[in-house]
Amino acid sequence: MDAEAISGLRCRASRPIAHPRGIVRRATEGTVRSTRENIGRQLITVDFDSGEKLVLFPHEIELVDDSSGEMHS
Repeated sequence: MDAEAISGLRCRASRPIAHPRGIVRRATEGTVRSTRENIGRQLITVDFDSGEKLVLFPHEIELVDDSSGEMHS
């Protein structure tokens, strides 16, 4: 995923995601805020509609194509 190309795009959780404050359920939607690389791994910051802001791996989200309702992985 290209960092500049996905910032601001809509996404959804591809699986339940446990975090210190609870669980983000599968298919919960959010907005990609930023991406970065750390120690050879790509990390993506997502603001979920449920109020959580999490740093995730690419396999934990799917991009949502707003125009047709389709998902990209």
